[in-house]
Amino acid sequence: MGGVGEYLFFLALRGEARREEVRARFPRLVPLLRALADEVEVQGETFRLRKPLRLSWFAPLFREGYSPLLPEPEGSLALERLLEAAHLSAQAGEPLVEGEGLLRAARAFQEGSQALLEGAFREALHRYGRGLGLLEGAGLPFPATGLALLALAQEGFRPGGKGRETARKALERAKTPFARRLAEGLLAEGARDLAALLDRASRKA
Repeated sequence: MGGVGEYLFFLALRGEARREEVRARFPRLVPLLRALADEVEVQGETFRLRKPLRLSWFAPLFREGYSPLLPEPEGSLALERLLEAAHLSAQAGEPLVEGEGLLRAARAFQEGSQALLEGAFREALHRYGRGLGLLEGAGLPFPATGLALLALAQEGFRPGGKGRETARKALERAKTPFARRLAEGLLAEGARDLAALLDRASRKA
């Protein structure tokens, strides 16, 4: 992955980054900023992507940039953001992602979120379970985002069941604002207003 792709991947994992952190990672920053003038927003000392997180552009970056050997926190953040992108892509009505390896897990989560948004909680549980199974088969821990979405499907399918317990596990592992907002919202309110809960969790994603 070239400098531009690596830079986009870096910002996508973090959501936003401080200038000193970006300069430490990308010493030749000015050419990158020129190349990405329409895609990167700079506000004071903070860099962030202008476009919302979606599989349509994040999946190719993930395919090129992700490796099990990535140092932390990049490795775990990449998985969190992949599943977050899958959910947000389902919300936006994007076509299902294609690909092998961990993109198959992203597709399962995208399908699960489509079902969740339609109120088909049993189907959502099945799809999310398949996605988590693919991650487990690859020897990877369950990302908080995946657990938070699973918790929502569990609570929708059987209120007062396993959903809250799963949400607590998600909150303990949460590394991104999306996973944290989703787990906290479910623990505070259950799944009474699914649309509002998902909207709050997705804000600024």
